[in-house]
Amino acid sequence: MIIGTAGHIDHGKSALVTALTGRAVDRLAEEQRRGITIDLNFAPLVLPGLEPIGIVDVPGHEDFVRTMVAGASGIDVVILVVDGQEGIRPQTLEHLTVVEQLGIPRGIAVVTKADLVDGEWLELVRTEVSERLRHSTVMFDSPLITSAATGYGLEALRESIAKHAMHAVRRPPEDLFRMPVDRVFAVAGIGTVVTGTVWSGTIRVGDPIEVQPQGLKGRVRSLECYGEPLGAVGPGMRTALGITGLSRGELSRGSIILTPGAGWRATSVLDAMLDLASDAPSALKPRDRVRMHHGTAEVMARVYPKGEIRPGTVGPARVVLETPLAVRGGDRLVLRRYSPMVTIGGGWVIDPGPPRRAAWPPGLQERDAADRLAALVGRRVRGMPQAELPIVLGLPATDASRIARETEGITCVAGSWVAMDRVMAVQEHLLANIAEFHEREPSSPGMSVETLRSGLGARAWLADEVLSAMVAGGEIVIEKGIVSLRSFQPQAGGGDAEVDALVEILAEAGYQVPTLEELGTADFVDLPGAVRIASSRGLITAVEQGRYYHATVLDRFLAIVREVASGRNGEIVPADLRERTGLSRRVLIPLLEWSDRQGVTRRDAGGGRRLA
Repeated sequence: MIIGTAGHIDHGKSALVTALTGRAVDRLAEEQRRGITIDLNFAPLVLPGLEPIGIVDVPGHEDFVRTMVAGASGIDVVILVVDGQEGIRPQTLEHLTVVEQLGIPRGIAVVTKADLVDGEWLELVRTEVSERLRHSTVMFDSPLITSAATGYGLEALRESIAKHAMHAVRRPPEDLFRMPVDRVFAVAGIGTVVTGTVWSGTIRVGDPIEVQPQGLKGRVRSLECYGEPLGAVGPGMRTALGITGLSRGELSRGSIILTPGAGWRATSVLDAMLDLASDAPSALKPRDRVRMHHGTAEVMARVYPKGEIRPGTVGPARVVLETPLAVRGGDRLVLRRYSPMVTIGGGWVIDPGPPRRAAWPPGLQERDAADRLAALVGRRVRGMPQAELPIVLGLPATDASRIARETEGITCVAGSWVAMDRVMAVQEHLLANIAEFHEREPSSPGMSVETLRSGLGARAWLADEVLSAMVAGGEIVIEKGIVSLRSFQPQAGGGDAEVDALVEILAEAGYQVPTLEELGTADFVDLPGAVRIASSRGLITAVEQGRYYHATVLDRFLAIVREVASGRNGEIVPADLRERTGLSRRVLIPLLEWSDRQGVTRRDAGGGRRLA
């Protein structure tokens, strides 16, 4: 479990952490000289029967709120510190807004410096704190009174921390690994080291890593937790991670260490539900520039709310980032004004990678991932790949897959989740196009599958899966790349009588067949249709462009070819064929080339021809 401090400058946060842990946390010379915390500091708290609890001490000065937000990200419990002499101050309230927007579930309010204030005044301060926290979204315990100088109240505080630790929600270790970086430095013999709080998942020594938004790759060389070497670390642990393959200068606070190959990508656009604080100076309007905090990162962004978001209200908005971030569905955000820099609210990520000009269907703003999934899938014309589910929903892969299977109105097609109504629309489009083709070309055996697919535009990727399902369902037939309705039978414009007449003409013509152009002078209503029908039935075959032969004529020709070749050990001599058939070279050569295409004969290296 990770605990973080919050509160106004000089209210005793660092002294309280030192008194609890026995470790001085202001490590920087500048901090010791000035007597204030200016960077994040960390210390382990060891309580009987419990694993070490990490404490993150954050700066309270208004100039370091960005650092405070970085430290507060990923904590499970907040200790809100209020000076017993001064009571609630401006940074107390701003820090409270931050932890509320980060969705930190539980907190412990502590009134410090009890040794410097009389009891009556302390009770007044405790009452003030209780009244203010009663309306907070963080579930705070009743305020405790302490003194780091005398030790008063520290045992009660330790008991409260232990109670929270025993009831802390355990994050699943099998989730995707993610750790925002809050410090980067180099250590002799190890190389580049980053520290942070593990948000999710497990990582082991030797595992590969991915760093976003830089898009870098590396490998885990070592893992430590408060100076103790470990083989693996899991969610909620303060970790120092030694990395091979990356230099110190390539990383910074705000980088995120991730499981590689899991579909992570840095995005410059996200959709979010934004919660504007009631004391925000003005409403959020399109193109307002803000400072957005996510994890340990701070980036500039412009917001485009769907409607004006007034102070004290919540509304959906598209957020365009000036620096890409790797975010996940459900992630918490903190918003601060561009200038002056004050916290004005926050929110949570609806969609970490929304399609351009995506619709905002009903259900998209639901807080529960299961209720949101159908809308998220519905706004993606190309579907949602299975690998993206854990990132878009912000859940472990097994949970995300289970929710997808249980969600009504979506189905998995070719490894992507698609809205069922989109699949049905594609199916109806395909059936309508095939039927329209049959009506327009009644003599054609069917429509080219490629032509059919191309008419779907952005939905073409669905065609193969939908067509396969339609074949399995008996609605259509696909043969040699041609698709037709199962109930369809090609019909020439002149009917079967015209087909029979064509076949009879070609049968009587023997080898001296007329061209289609010559046949067109006869009394045919639909000669092309009659040709297509007769060809599809195997009654006639095109030997050369515009010239068709009756099947029995071609069978007779191939029999003669085999007979002539047998007398010459497979060799075919055109003169012998001309003698046997009486055919001219103009007729014989196209027939032999057709025979080559049928695989009956073949040309040899010398230019002659043999039986294949």
